[in-house]
Amino acid sequence: MIGIDGNTWLVYEGVSNYGHGVWPTPVVSIATLIASEADWETLPSSPHLDNAKLIFREDSFDPVTRVRRGRLYEWRDGALQQTWHFPPHPAEPVDRNSMTMDGRLNRTLCTFRPAQIFSSMRPNVLHAQLVLGTKSAPTVWRIVSVETVASGEELITLRARSSLGALPELVEDHIPEGARTEVLASLEHVADAAFRSSPVSLIDLCRAAATVVLAHWLESTEGAPDNVHHLDLGALLKAFEKQQGNTDAHSPSAAGSAVRLLQRFHSRGKPNEQKRYNTRPPTEEDAQLVLNALGFLLREVGWAR
Repeated sequence: MIGIDGNTWLVYEGVSNYGHGVWPTPVVSIATLIASEADWETLPSSPHLDNAKLIFREDSFDPVTRVRRGRLYEWRDGALQQTWHFPPHPAEPVDRNSMTMDGRLNRTLCTFRPAQIFSSMRPNVLHAQLVLGTKSAPTVWRIVSVETVASGEELITLRARSSLGALPELVEDHIPEGARTEVLASLEHVADAAFRSSPVSLIDLCRAAATVVLAHWLESTEGAPDNVHHLDLGALLKAFEKQQGNTDAHSPSAAGSAVRLLQRFHSRGKPNEQKRYNTRPPTEEDAQLVLNALGFLLREVGWAR
């Protein structure tokens, strides 16, 4: 179990309330386990430990690979503030006047116990996500692996979901005024899903956004098809490449290839298509590729930089 001093933010650990100071002081973050869409509504609005049911203690972080390892602790039934007994912390000056006869100090700390929550989630644990921080400033992490160490604690390896990528910076003045509201709304759904939704959901939203972008781009040009907003992505792609003067199926435009990529991965998310063509379900890496394809399309039509 660990105890955190709310005044100095020093961290203590022990098998009971008799512990010792942890040095260097680890980074401790409020955590929220995301196992379903409804869990996004439970993100804390305050960083105060008084409201934290789950915290993450970082053991290591690689900024290059964006891989983080650490342990989860939870506040169980009972008082959050508990009295601890420990020898002087290495980061504090020795206060002999406050010591007990056995050389320990007594202090009230925010107390959390090891969280044993992943053993009951297998094999679905790797489909869950961990959000660190508060509702106003969260970071999203994918659970890569969970192992039980000698202390009985669960050591978790995380990879940053934020590395999934983001849409390019839009040039809103280049988007036709009549299209701006719908285009921005569709892209906002994609940007939000990039950090929250499953790969299949994100791919579906990217395809829908590409449909909106192509329809409005064609509408802003001469010779747009009739009922352009009623066409599916395949028909829009044909009209788009015709407008660009590229009708050779064996030599498609770069933007056209990006749109075809969106089409291919959209069908891969359907179980019947997976069985029909013996394809695998989309992964997060596939979703990243699709997200980049949408960004490429936006840059090619001049609506992003």
